[in-house]
Amino acid sequence: MSAPNTIVGLGARTDHIATVPNLDLARLQLSPEEAGVLSLVGRVERIDQVLSRSTLGEARTIAVLLALRAKGAIVPARVVQRNQPAPAVDAAMAEEVDLEPERKKEIIDLERALDGLDYFAVLGLRPGAPATEVKQAYYNASRRFHPDRYFGKNLGSFRARMERIFRKLTDAHNVLSQQDKRDAYLKANPALASTAAAAPSTPPPVASAPAPSAASYPATELTPIGLTPPPAPSPLRMARPAPPPPAPAPPVNDAESEARRAERQARLARHPYMAKNVRLTELVARGKAAVARGDWERAYQDFHQVQSMDPKNREVATLLVEARRRHDEQRASIEVTRGRELEQHGDDVGALAAYRLAFSLDNQSAEAAFRSAKLGLQQGQDVGEVRVLAQRAVDLLPGRVEHQVLLGRVLLDSGAKKQAKRIFEDAAKLDPDNAEAKAALKKLRWTF
Repeated sequence: MSAPNTIVGLGARTDHIATVPNLDLARLQLSPEEAGVLSLVGRVERIDQVLSRSTLGEARTIAVLLALRAKGAIVPARVVQRNQPAPAVDAAMAEEVDLEPERKKEIIDLERALDGLDYFAVLGLRPGAPATEVKQAYYNASRRFHPDRYFGKNLGSFRARMERIFRKLTDAHNVLSQQDKRDAYLKANPALASTAAAAPSTPPPVASAPAPSAASYPATELTPIGLTPPPAPSPLRMARPAPPPPAPAPPVNDAESEARRAERQARLARHPYMAKNVRLTELVARGKAAVARGDWERAYQDFHQVQSMDPKNREVATLLVEARRRHDEQRASIEVTRGRELEQHGDDVGALAAYRLAFSLDNQSAEAAFRSAKLGLQQGQDVGEVRVLAQRAVDLLPGRVEHQVLLGRVLLDSGAKKQAKRIFEDAAKLDPDNAEAKAALKKLRWTF
């Protein structure tokens, strides 16, 4: 059977695919097979070229490409002339995510310009804007570019783009809203400093009072060098009374002490190091709470943010792996449900794409493997890939007679009659009354 020209989920074999720009490989946690196939794609490559150069075999390479597509590592690309926009930009705009085209273009344009923008420009401010404007601009930008705003939506590669933009916005805010860091930044960027509003970075020195002259002290208290000491006081002069004892200290006001302590704690909390620790603690607690209620999307986002801030945190690294696994299982279940609905409405092509995406997210899903193989066989997909999916369904749930029967049909189509006969015999043992297994065995009985 000749290989089909179109691969569901990827496109025609002569189409191009591209690696998403600025890809965070650590976040994707690619397997060795996925990393190897991604290296074959490079910046942009034709699908049939990747299949021909891969050592995994065509069926396995297609499965890996579908997994990379689901993880947002590769996207369909359109090769254009050199005087037109780069293929990576076209590929990013063609990525199917839950964002409007105008919003996608805004994110792409800002991310590409990030490296050339100073901290004032990235916040959309004039050089030298005061701290109050910095805080307001950061607040407005956070509402537009914080990935949490799109919770529950499919962002694909745009999640990494928005995370990079938000980190730059946060760095700009942290530097420009603290006077010492702001002064150091302007000193390091004299072009910005020359246009910044002139404002003293430190308060003017307080004028000190003039030193008292010698005439202002009693003569008995002065013994300048070279002068004769004053005469001793006359014994007839009445002695001055001793000064009264100091008044007792006022009692400590517990309310005032508590207020001072709270103020000190608030001041410490504003310290960058303390603020980072507080933020990490909050994210870990929020992620664990999300795990407790089964919100794996929220847990994955929080643990991923913690790992980016504290890469050596082993506990969070373990939690992140588990959250990603459970999140993928959750998404796979959603895709299987969506595939069933598409099947019910007669959209078998869309249903097959949903089932294959589900299997790429969770290769332990027997239902995703079975339904992908079943529709793939019906639509004339590559028999080798269909056979892998059908075999996987049987391996995961060997006691399901429909899985055995489907694998037998696939083996027959691929010419493996002896193996097909054994599979149909296994199906007949599970269900002696299964009509399809009985008919297939009757047909195969005299062929060996």
